[in-house]
Amino acid sequence: MVDEDSQELTTNGVEQVACHACSRIVDVSKTEPFSVVECPHCGSRLSVPGKLGEFVLLKVLGKGTMGATYKAFDRTLGRHVAIKVMRKSLCDDEQLVGRFLGEARALASLNHRNVVQIYSLGREKGRPYIVMELVSGGQMAKLLEKGQSIEEKRALQIGIDAAEGLRAAYGIGLIHGDVKPGNILFDDEGGAKLVDFGPARFGGGKQEPGEGMGTPYYVAPERVQQQASDHRSDMYSLGATLFHAIAGKPPFAGDDLKDVLTARLDKPVPSLLAARRMLHPATAVVVERMLATDPEKRHQNYDALLTELREALQKVIAAANGTALPATPGRGLAARKQESKRKDIWTLIIVCAVMLIVLAAMLIILFWVASSTPAPE
Repeated sequence: MVDEDSQELTTNGVEQVACHACSRIVDVSKTEPFSVVECPHCGSRLSVPGKLGEFVLLKVLGKGTMGATYKAFDRTLGRHVAIKVMRKSLCDDEQLVGRFLGEARALASLNHRNVVQIYSLGREKGRPYIVMELVSGGQMAKLLEKGQSIEEKRALQIGIDAAEGLRAAYGIGLIHGDVKPGNILFDDEGGAKLVDFGPARFGGGKQEPGEGMGTPYYVAPERVQQQASDHRSDMYSLGATLFHAIAGKPPFAGDDLKDVLTARLDKPVPSLLAARRMLHPATAVVVERMLATDPEKRHQNYDALLTELREALQKVIAAANGTALPATPGRGLAARKQESKRKDIWTLIIVCAVMLIVLAAMLIILFWVASSTPAPE
């Protein structure tokens, strides 16, 4: 039996499938797509695919407010792809459909290693869809299930990849609008790719009526307050994503949606060092800056953000290789800065003391030489 949400998302069914175990043909003409049936010949369990034009929809990869994404097989080109199909109930809203396809059409012109490639767009019986590159290395959100965290160096590399993709998209004037672990995928080599620019829009400014603000755990404060937003809002969401990756939990939580959203307005950014005791301070600095409530206190462009992320990664690698002092466990960032200042002061005091001692020694030697020299007759 298929639930109401699945019926809302699925498309046409197929009439027959071949059993993977006995290769016999099974009639599934009266079965809903993505149902599981038993082969009448050998008893094996079969998943019934769906159909969208020339595409065979094999399984659901994810669901969202706009629609569902499927792993599919392109029968025309003979390759596997990912297809995002809009929900049936939204298809009559031409403005929404236009936005769904418009930004994807613009993104199709972008060919970047850190952004999932758009292959084509279309409509099948009124259902808009987007055909995309199938990324098979997994999803960042899966790595964070049950409170798990990601190793610091790996998290920084993901952040660099994601920031590279956001910079490329912003280069054509596109803001993502919903950066989160669920929208970061990995290729076979572990490189991160951004996907689902569904809420994306051009330029920035205030949100349009009916426009989603993003996912509550990662959305920027200015979007919560319905204020003007720009690429720095994506930086905030990426910072919240990295915080979650490193700490094992989002930066702000609450008992309900309202608490989650207002916490970033009423409370200071939590200490990442407190959540991850052995973290390098450079990592904490860059993430905390990305999470600044005031956009003016964040990085003002992606070049600046990428520079600081790469510097943090280099320091983490250097510390791991023993070429730099590792982070002191269990100490706050402010305390470490204060300790550094104290060390600088003590160094200055020691240098001054040494210079005074040398000067005193020179005076003593000069006095001794002068006193021991016989006076002329």
